[in-house]
Amino acid sequence: MNFFEKLLDSFGADRDTVLGAVLRAAVTAALVAVLIKLISAVFRRIEKGRRARGQRFGYIRLLKYALVALVCVGGVTAMFSGSAKNAVSAVLASSGVAAVVLSIACQEPIGNLCSGVIIILTSPFKIGDVIRHVGLGETGTVEEVTLRHTVIRTFENKRLIIPNSDMNKAAIENSSYGDSKVCFPLEFSITYGSDADAAMQVIRNAIQRHPKYDEEKAEEALAAGRDPVEVLVNRLESSGIVLKVWVWAESLGVSNRMKSDIYLEVRRRFGFAGVEFAHRAHLGADKNAVQSDKEKG
Repeated sequence: MNFFEKLLDSFGADRDTVLGAVLRAAVTAALVAVLIKLISAVFRRIEKGRRARGQRFGYIRLLKYALVALVCVGGVTAMFSGSAKNAVSAVLASSGVAAVVLSIACQEPIGNLCSGVIIILTSPFKIGDVIRHVGLGETGTVEEVTLRHTVIRTFENKRLIIPNSDMNKAAIENSSYGDSKVCFPLEFSITYGSDADAAMQVIRNAIQRHPKYDEEKAEEALAAGRDPVEVLVNRLESSGIVLKVWVWAESLGVSNRMKSDIYLEVRRRFGFAGVEFAHRAHLGADKNAVQSDKEKG
């Protein structure tokens, strides 16, 4: 006499009765729940360790899902095993029709599931990467990748929950993929009466003196015979001369701080160098014109 037969005998129930089937299902479901909880705890510990070491763990999560699915299938099989399967043979006979109906109704969830498997296996991004969804125009840090969706935390601390089918076909900019360094442009518009060479030197000094200035990129530029900080005249406008420079930063987050610091430093130093911003000169000209009109009136 096995475990289930002993249990049924203690309740005074036969294994072919409805009560017997219910008891078998309840015990099997409890065992499945315990196994799933144990598997989740073990793999959560593995993922935490690999994340702390900066290692990818997408395939680990996929293996966890596979084991959970295997346990669930085994549990369902155990529920309908033995002589109890005769009681549900009529229900199982109609499973083919049910499968067709479910496949039509669940096309989108199945698509997300397949896309989630592809994302986990190919790893175009991982948890902690800074990515930009080009279609949505949103940038943030990947917080979670499941079989159904991807969670992105934006810089405004909002969570975007995007279906994997969309993530799989969308254009994604990954700032952390391979080389996390970014190169960002800065523009400065000065008046035609200002000394352009002096303005270029001020911009160059502000960049090179920044504590996050990339010395490695500067050495690469020097080795290639290029100016490490090349400030160029980008275009001529009616309001003034537009100077442009490209700056390297170690990450997207650092680039935002560098941009702010450099703008402030250039603003302070332009006055000592006798350089005027074009928009400031225009504001002054507008005020003088208004004052002149008042005097004429």
